Amino acid sequence: MKRIVSLVLFAAFIPACLSAAPVPAPTIQTIPIGGKLAGQPGSALGWGFTLTYNAPSDWIVLNDSFFTGGQVYGTYNDYIVNQFIVAGPAPETALLDIPFSRGSTGLGEFDINRTGLIGASITGNIVVDYDVFSQDPNSPDFDPNSFVTAGQASIPVAINITPEPATFGLIVVAALLGLWCYRRANPCAIPAGN
Repeated sequence: MKRIVSLVLFAAFIPACLSAAPVPAPTIQTIPIGGKLAGQPGSALGWGFTLTYNAPSDWIVLNDSFFTGGQVYGTYNDYIVNQFIVAGPAPETALLDIPFSRGSTGLGEFDINRTGLIGASITGNIVVDYDVFSQDPNSPDFDPNSFVTAGQASIPVAINITPEPATFGLIVVAALLGLWCYRRANPCAIPAGN
């Protein structure tokens, strides 16, 4: 009897496992490609992104984003939380390009501190939280119980702190002026021609 019950339960379990297809993960790529930005102390930089979600019958909603990595020289501000980004089959689209526009669109913004160390490189990941639904969240008949799963996508990024162009120019001018004064005060330091 135990053997028959075990076989019946096993036979019922196999179709359930086979029918549960894995939910595809989204592809999120930063704009600019590679996620590398550079800016001076006190500047605000940000990333746009391309979202691709090719599930045949599910829709994805991006919820928020956060930065993992050292933020000694600045802070990250999430933009996704204030946007309602949905991708998927028609009437939605599987491919979205969201440009960075300060204060409104994109993945987020990194504000470099005014005291950021010139030459420092800040590396980390922007992690995007998302939910998948079996119904289009933009549909008037949307049922929140159509939730399928939740997940995270991680995108590597880097911020390089560069000197201000005016500061670099001042350094060059000061060096040239110092060299001129030195040569003028020390004419013997200038090698005589043959």
